[in-house]
Amino acid sequence: MHIAVVGAGLSGLFASILAARRGAHVTLVAEGHGGLILSHGGIEIWASSSPSRALPRLRPTNPYKLVGLPALRAALDEFRSLLDPHGYIFTGSLSGNLTVLTATGEFRKMCFAPNGAATVDQLREKPFSVGAIAGLRDYYPTLIAHRASAHGLNIQGLVELPMIDRPTQREIYALDVARLFDRETWRHELLRTWKPKLSGVTRLLLPACLGLNYPIQVREDFFQELGCLAFEVPLFPPSVPGLRIEQILKALILELEITYVEGCHASGRIDGSSRGKRVAGLALMTSGGMRQLDADAVILASGGVLHGGIETLQDHSIREPIFQLPIAHPEDRSLWTSESPFDQQPYSQVGVRVNEDMRPLDSRGRVMFENLFAAGGILSGSDRTHEGSRQGIDLATAYRAVEAATEMPLAAAETKRSRG
Repeated sequence: MHIAVVGAGLSGLFASILAARRGAHVTLVAEGHGGLILSHGGIEIWASSSPSRALPRLRPTNPYKLVGLPALRAALDEFRSLLDPHGYIFTGSLSGNLTVLTATGEFRKMCFAPNGAATVDQLREKPFSVGAIAGLRDYYPTLIAHRASAHGLNIQGLVELPMIDRPTQREIYALDVARLFDRETWRHELLRTWKPKLSGVTRLLLPACLGLNYPIQVREDFFQELGCLAFEVPLFPPSVPGLRIEQILKALILELEITYVEGCHASGRIDGSSRGKRVAGLALMTSGGMRQLDADAVILASGGVLHGGIETLQDHSIREPIFQLPIAHPEDRSLWTSESPFDQQPYSQVGVRVNEDMRPLDSRGRVMFENLFAAGGILSGSDRTHEGSRQGIDLATAYRAVEAATEMPLAAAETKRSRG
């Protein structure tokens, strides 16, 4: 069975890996970079209350309600099992949320956070210091210390930490520092430079920059050489924690021999012999010209309005550009947004409507194509930013879409036998 997946964000990468692990031949198609570069590296399920209690009470059109709690649990278990062997281990549970310190000194709710994240539960155990790395862009240690102290956390103070061999032509980003930390010789030299400044400091808050490929080893070296536990605060994009996840998933893509086609624009192809009931695959516009990709099933994980999976046009219409799937939306564009940026945004709930198997539906609620599925941000029925549900919906819907797609041949064979 050949499955084509469109989109290299969390849902697309996860769907590709799941399908390949279930025996499918997979082609992953991406026009640009996925959204993990924007991610804080944790898993948000439902921010306002306990996820396991909130999800059963959601509206029928919410993606969580469509996939069900068992599928969400199974998706989380499988996702964590992919990352665990690479040292990216999550803490947390569906029974409650963790509170994580952010780059602005505020707090964010997430269900699962990676080991080493600056969760309030860990920071409240003992006093900690805030590291101020010289020349680091988009990191505000004074603001973090002030706001954390205002929320009752015990701040010992700021520690000014110099950089060595830093780029001199520009300010440095967390990603620059993370790549330097991956270099063992550089790392040990820096820790020797920092050691006198961290005398007596046993718990240190730092920006999320402690290695891109080897964060576990970097944190262990911190403790072994400085006697100091390091906790990380995710910064503005490019986000090191999100890129850590992306690198692990892309390594699995290579390991599973998934065909990965980058930098191409995809258009949908319909199977004419099925009288329009099935899709035939994709047409890919690549730098070398048009390429036809045949597939037994297609999973759209191309993102929402902000990621190009849904397009807004000058005539005030909204469309899904690959298969021209219908998108219900208010005709009055003034109704697409709320007055306050902190309120729920109507445009965020616009998307492709699907059934319980993640098959897109037409305006009358009928399945459009038997072998087309959708997952992640392209789906309607939720404002993932407002709900704090982004990664949970990505994982659960990708899991359900792959389940339904890989079950298709068996279901078709049984139907033929029953008719025969």
